[in-house]
Amino acid sequence: MNPSALPVYRHIANALTARLDSGEFPPGSRLPAVRALAAEFGVNTLTALAAYRYLEQQQRVLARPRAGYFAALPAAPSSPGTAAPLPSAAALVDVSSRMSTLLQLGDERIHTQLHMAEAAASLYPAAELARRLQLTLTRQPELIGAHLPAGEQRRLLAALVRLGHERGLALDEGGILLTHGITEGISLALRHLTRPGDTVAVETPVYFGLLQTLEGLGLKALEIPCTPEAGLSLEALEFALHHGPAVKCLVCVPNFQNPTGALMPDDNKKRLLALARKHGVTIIEDDVFGDLHYGNGRPTPLKAWDRDGDVIYCASFTKSFAPSFRLGWLAAGRHHGALARLCASSTLVSSPLLQVVLADVLDSGDYARISQRLRLQLAAQMTATADAVLQHFPRGTRVRRPQGGVVLWVECPETVDSTRLLQRALAEGISFAPGVAFSAAPRFGHCLRINCGQPFTPALAAAIARLGQLALGN
Repeated sequence: MNPSALPVYRHIANALTARLDSGEFPPGSRLPAVRALAAEFGVNTLTALAAYRYLEQQQRVLARPRAGYFAALPAAPSSPGTAAPLPSAAALVDVSSRMSTLLQLGDERIHTQLHMAEAAASLYPAAELARRLQLTLTRQPELIGAHLPAGEQRRLLAALVRLGHERGLALDEGGILLTHGITEGISLALRHLTRPGDTVAVETPVYFGLLQTLEGLGLKALEIPCTPEAGLSLEALEFALHHGPAVKCLVCVPNFQNPTGALMPDDNKKRLLALARKHGVTIIEDDVFGDLHYGNGRPTPLKAWDRDGDVIYCASFTKSFAPSFRLGWLAAGRHHGALARLCASSTLVSSPLLQVVLADVLDSGDYARISQRLRLQLAAQMTATADAVLQHFPRGTRVRRPQGGVVLWVECPETVDSTRLLQRALAEGISFAPGVAFSAAPRFGHCLRINCGQPFTPALAAAIARLGQLALGN
């Protein structure tokens, strides 16, 4: 089309594109409001809005409800007849698309996948669990039905009570709920404690899946700084509770936080409980990584010091035993009745067959054996990965070696843009999670999270070395 014949909104879109390409608006930054853009070009707001919508179709900008438009990266071009393109790193700017975008990076064309927080399938006892499943179903074919027999349910709950006691939790069988992984437990707790429009305090950087859950429930995230050294900043939280908006609850990961890997000291856990009690804030504790500790002693959950029954403790076996089982549980104290009713209207029941196998593994002591073997492997992989990052990434890169979990938080020099780095890495078959995915605001652009759940092979070592080279030229 002759440039002079372009509609006005296209001229505005072209001008904005040039400004995006020049770096005036880096990825994740807020663009002028529609009214401001209209005033700048001397047009009405509908024309300015049309320009933004055109750029949204071109994947140059992203719209956030009630927040405006934000700069994104252009999608990588594709040739006719080629396979569907991989998702653009630009999509990670939008909270609502982060989980789906990162899941798409599991594409077979990405030969080195470091974007998720999970251990390799080869590290789990697949053959052993297959035998257990077959034997259990042969002995108890009725488990193919919809409900867990009462006797088996009591056996599983008793095993979870014992497991809780090992962690310092004073539990009883009537105070435990089975959930479909830890995500359902946290979602149920949020549904119980909040209403759309409420504010929920979270750590920052924070797991992108939690941000997406909050957005889906119509909740606002109040991000409280979290450091790899000590976890959630209690000083920042206290300031926010005194001077910020009313907070309905706090979601936190005291043991091996995602993505920083931070382990909150016990004294801080006690102080956090006292602070929450003082301000009437219920804590939802996510302990999904607690069983993946590298040392001899498992870190104590926050719930162990809860004397008011106000902490909603959420745990799971998805990281430490069998990811595909999706078996989680929660202990909610005084909130148990309300959550039991919500759970009954949600998934209602988890697989009876899988629950019986879990009860067998817990009763036999095999869970301790399986998780110990996994922890030893993860600790070795974490050490090798951290060493490789420090060897190959730009001078000034910082990592703090976590004491458990499956992720490594990497802080590059400020000159490194990890979103652009991801776009270049994807072209070479390497993925990771860039820092912008871990905040609702455009933060942590120079950081990235690397999965340490994969065996440290020569191919993985080469991929990390290549990432370091790309970061040097970023």
